[in-house]
Amino acid sequence: MSRAKNNVEAYEKAHAHLQDELAQTGFLWVGTVLRQRHTCRKPGCRCARGGRFRHGPYYVWTRKIQGKTVTRMLAEPEGRLYTEWIQNRRRLNRTIKKMMSLSKSLAPLLLRGATTS
Repeated sequence: MSRAKNNVEAYEKAHAHLQDELAQTGFLWVGTVLRQRHTCRKPGCRCARGGRFRHGPYYVWTRKIQGKTVTRMLAEPEGRLYTEWIQNRRRLNRTIKKMMSLSKSLAPLLLRGATTS
């Protein structure tokens, strides 16, 4: 019984750690922000050389709305802000996934203990 209790305590400790991560989650945003550089195709423009000579970077935000991809150009402050918020959302999703996995592993231990008590 002591070993099972130690296992439950380990799960509870891991869950408490994940709850702390949830509490530190900032604002959230949906979609993807890309930084892109473009070529304008004007004759003689240095962007035709490619690489670092292209225009930009430009921030582009995309997401699906009712099955259709929506794309919007963003100013740099918007791009940086939304990038941070999207990272927060992805971190939140990973944390929730870990919590679900812990719960799935813990349930048999708790149920086994409930039937033997």
